[in-house]
Amino acid sequence: MIKNVISVIDGEAGSCGKAKVFGEIATLESINLGASVTNCMPNAGHTFVDEKGQATIFRNIPVSVVNPNTELFIGPGSAIDMEVFKEEYEQAKKYLGDRKIYVHELVPLIEERHKRRELETIKSGSTFKGCWAVNSEKTGRDPEVKFFKSYENAVVCSNEEWLERLYNHLDNPNEYVMLEGSQGCDLDLNHSSNYPYVTSRNVSTTQLLADSGISAERLLQTIMVIRPFPIRISNITKKGEFIYTGDYGKGEELTWTQINLASMYGSYPSKGDVESLPYNINLSRVKKLLSQCPEIYLKQLFGNNFRNIKINDLKILQILELERLVYKSKGFSNYESQFLEMEMYDKDFPPNTIFDQSEQTTVTRMERRVFDLDIAKLKSNIRINTPSCLYFNFFQHLGLEYKGAFGNFNDFYFNKYIREYFEWLESETNTEIAVLGTGAKNGERILKKQLIKK
Repeated sequence: MIKNVISVIDGEAGSCGKAKVFGEIATLESINLGASVTNCMPNAGHTFVDEKGQATIFRNIPVSVVNPNTELFIGPGSAIDMEVFKEEYEQAKKYLGDRKIYVHELVPLIEERHKRRELETIKSGSTFKGCWAVNSEKTGRDPEVKFFKSYENAVVCSNEEWLERLYNHLDNPNEYVMLEGSQGCDLDLNHSSNYPYVTSRNVSTTQLLADSGISAERLLQTIMVIRPFPIRISNITKKGEFIYTGDYGKGEELTWTQINLASMYGSYPSKGDVESLPYNINLSRVKKLLSQCPEIYLKQLFGNNFRNIKINDLKILQILELERLVYKSKGFSNYESQFLEMEMYDKDFPPNTIFDQSEQTTVTRMERRVFDLDIAKLKSNIRINTPSCLYFNFFQHLGLEYKGAFGNFNDFYFNKYIREYFEWLESETNTEIAVLGTGAKNGERILKKQLIKK
């Protein structure tokens, strides 16, 4: 039996940078990636950033399109919104050329009625892109459900044609086949322990194999992508409505200010860390920030009580978050704090400069919530999926000095705090870290061990 399938999955709650990993594997000159399969829906966006910093967002089309020799498959576990797909297809043309994308005949089409149904029904947090609604029709054999028809070079194949073409690659001992996962294990419908704050399907390597019609005997390895501080989507909708989207197990909810400061000064974010820094609160400045901050950010920071904030009751961490959000709303990713008294971190920036690493979701563009890692949850996801290695993305959140770094592990110096973190993570999970992702661009990574098995 030929084992040549590489499964790449997110080991946390999504947004661990899977597209970076898909793209890196697809562009490795040392392997022959014959085919790549997705079973994605438009509720998940995968952003590939090339070496020049040009970003392309993928929803249904495999990120492996960046390899001009890889054959592309969209499986029956997918669902397609035609307006979204057309836009995605236009963006992907620069990579696609005249190649075909092979779409399984049972990929359903999302219509506006599916999105409306989700807005009326789901109360536990969602992107409301119609994915659950259309799948419920498909599984219910509803005669109203429509299926994808060919669009330009994205052609529909019957089940037999689709499998025959895919198995030409699976049966080739000189090729690899990649399964591009979506969402994250902590959003799994059945095994995440986060129900009902989950996605509408199972998230695992076994599910990817099943959706793609591939026997588990074909699996060569699973690569699990993680990050030091997991995320969840915002509790605020784009319309400014409050909707609880779940926490991250026993992981404490952090702020981006804590992440920013800890990564700059080589420490781990924890309670009281910001209060230990020298600061000076000027109430008139705080009042000005409150007047400048967009309402949706005020809701994000202070919750339902955002209109009744008493300035004298604010803690320094809240004030620093308020300052960050005001600068962010004006388009600044680094800024000079008016409240902290810090040494110069970078010779090109003045003292008190903070480098904001906060993120928005690819689909809703709302700021992500960020949490400390719950190691028990990660160990559970590793038990279910048995990855051969971890791809440790967003490593720069543990040390900003590594942002954008590339090369081999032994060529870098890591302080005691980071070395102990590596040892703790690998011993707790019994899984070795293969790569440290240091930035969004393709190639921004530190290689610790060989990523792809022979």
